[in-house]
Amino acid sequence: MTQTSDATGKTREEKQFDAIHQKPTHIRHLHRFVSYSASTWLLCILIGAIALAFNLYRLGAPSIWFDEAFSVELVRQPLPLLWHIIWGPEPNMELYYLLLHFWLGFTGFLGLHPTEFVVRFPSVIFAALSSVMVLLLGRRFLGITAGIVASGLYLLNFLQLLYAQQTRSYSLQLLLICIAWYALFVALTQESHQKRWWACFIGATILAVYAHLFSLLILLAQIVAFGGLLILPGTWRDKARHRISAFIVSLVAIGVLIVPMLLTSLHGSKTGWLPSPHLRDVYNLFLTISANSKLYLLILFGFCTLGLLVSMLVYLPKGKELLAQFALYNSGDDKRNTRLQQYLPVALMLLCWLVIPIVISYAVSQGSVRLFSTRYLVISLPPLFLLVGLGVASLRWRIVQLALTLILFFFAFYYVPLYYKSAQVEDWNSTVHWLEQRYQSGDGLVCYNNAQNQGCQIPVEYYIHAYPSAAQFTDDSPGAYSWNTFGPADPHTGYAAAVDTNALATYGAKHAHLFFIIGRVSNDAEAAKAKAAEQWLDNHYHLLGRIVTPTVTISLYATNSQSTT
Repeated sequence: MTQTSDATGKTREEKQFDAIHQKPTHIRHLHRFVSYSASTWLLCILIGAIALAFNLYRLGAPSIWFDEAFSVELVRQPLPLLWHIIWGPEPNMELYYLLLHFWLGFTGFLGLHPTEFVVRFPSVIFAALSSVMVLLLGRRFLGITAGIVASGLYLLNFLQLLYAQQTRSYSLQLLLICIAWYALFVALTQESHQKRWWACFIGATILAVYAHLFSLLILLAQIVAFGGLLILPGTWRDKARHRISAFIVSLVAIGVLIVPMLLTSLHGSKTGWLPSPHLRDVYNLFLTISANSKLYLLILFGFCTLGLLVSMLVYLPKGKELLAQFALYNSGDDKRNTRLQQYLPVALMLLCWLVIPIVISYAVSQGSVRLFSTRYLVISLPPLFLLVGLGVASLRWRIVQLALTLILFFFAFYYVPLYYKSAQVEDWNSTVHWLEQRYQSGDGLVCYNNAQNQGCQIPVEYYIHAYPSAAQFTDDSPGAYSWNTFGPADPHTGYAAAVDTNALATYGAKHAHLFFIIGRVSNDAEAAKAKAAEQWLDNHYHLLGRIVTPTVTISLYATNSQSTT
């Protein structure tokens, strides 16, 4: 019997066989989703593991510097006192201080001392997770190439590594900001689980502000970016207009829940110690990001410009013709063209993330409030590298993308050793160990602090606690610092007592040996006072030893003729 076939050339029996064995559409979609999820998870694990390795390398080697010691010694205080300080004179970074307080409580319960490795470890974890978030941002909204490029450059970056290995809140802030942006992008593009993603956006933004007040500028950038979407032609505009009420509700919720932080910050410590920035400081910011390499900086900006240019030109008929001349556009490649057209809204939002905090902090810092600082603007790293990744992803040829990715990684990796060589900011480690080795029961310690609540007692006490010994500051130490007053232990004499010869003579009469410590002197006038006090001690007591580093000077004196050993 003759078998008939249709226009496809298949017989009825062959079509029936295909229908039986063909997977339903929803099954095919499920398999595709599982495959996508599996590859994404593997990439996340890989990027996270690589970031963790770089962040952990030599983590405990550099000495703790003052800001880190301040974090640790503050969170070592009883919780009621810590709460009083962070909701009073030191309102910034509350979330980080509380997390560090409980982390050190947990490690202390395990019998671990707060060594450099232990106190920096939470920052390492936050930084590794932020590298993963950069990957996810790029992977979902710019493609896998952009995600890999951005996350790789991010985890190898000099500035990122600096704050990944410091006991400060910047890596936590970066993680929360990345989560907030990811949630906002998804809430704007995904139809399902809208409430979940808006709640995630609200929560991450609030936590980012409580991690660091500078995150308010990120919120401003998000508002500007959303406003830009409302006027940008295309599907993103329609989605933004449909979600405008949800965005406004989110902003109101965020505003209400950060009011306590804002009110407290009005009376907290200020940033007047920062200088007023000049235009060259903006250039220096990016030069620092590129490890002081002008060539690397030029390459990064070149790819950023390429990505933005391709994203804009693909929207314009004349632009498409221009891109076609450089083989960057093919009218027959509908899939790639659709993807290119989706890049512009994402690129503009990333540009807001990158530029607005820099511009606003620069403008505000021309007045009495100073916000322009490399440590604050580290939040510009994710959008910068995502835009670099966009530049690579906008090219048509896979082999070219791969080659350029490897070149970029080579440049980034080349400068990594420079970070590890310069990771130590201040050397308190060797000097305090020198003190501990020579300390005898009953010896006196005097530190010269300054009006900015900075000086030497806090980092010295950190090392005394991290590497326990008999050394300690006595209550009657001239110019001593107190967490209870968040200032001088004796408000009447203040820090100046540490360089007052009468106070030194009275204190010296009570102790057989005296350690006089000078560190972090803020100006020439204070340096002169400290030097004069040191000379008085040299003339009146017997100098047994002295250690001098660019950070700190410690002198050991015998205060009577019977104590000369």
